[in-house]
Amino acid sequence: MDKNCSSLFGHFAYAESLTYEALMEAEEHLIEEMETLLARAGAEHPDFTPLGDALMLQCEFEEHRLYVYRKIAMEMAAMLPDGVSGRLLCLHRDFSAMHVFWLSPGTWHEEDRSLPLLPPQGLKAHTSILTGSGPLEDRR
Repeated sequence: MDKNCSSLFGHFAYAESLTYEALMEAEEHLIEEMETLLARAGAEHPDFTPLGDALMLQCEFEEHRLYVYRKIAMEMAAMLPDGVSGRLLCLHRDFSAMHVFWLSPGTWHEEDRSLPLLPPQGLKAHTSILTGSGPLEDRR
């Protein structure tokens, strides 16, 4: 069984005002700095996925420590250049803790979110119909 119980997901968006060259330079710089920061924080398996107008990030931590995630958010906000904003989702594997951070150059906001065991009142209930054990298909 994996020893890591917490995941960090990141999404960094680039403003349309950035030129292609500025975007590529910012992305290269961010990946280098974030790799260093995440290594210092004890992250494992960091994965960066450039998507053209965004950069995705995912990594794992052995423990879910809010103070570590706050430090990561603070340092990432400090390294963001103009024209780049980001969001971080920090999730405990058992869904007992979920923290969301919004990042902009030099500033970050934080919110603790909970995921209840039971669905909220008023949600539409969907019924599952099992029709075999073959591959999953789109059955809209």
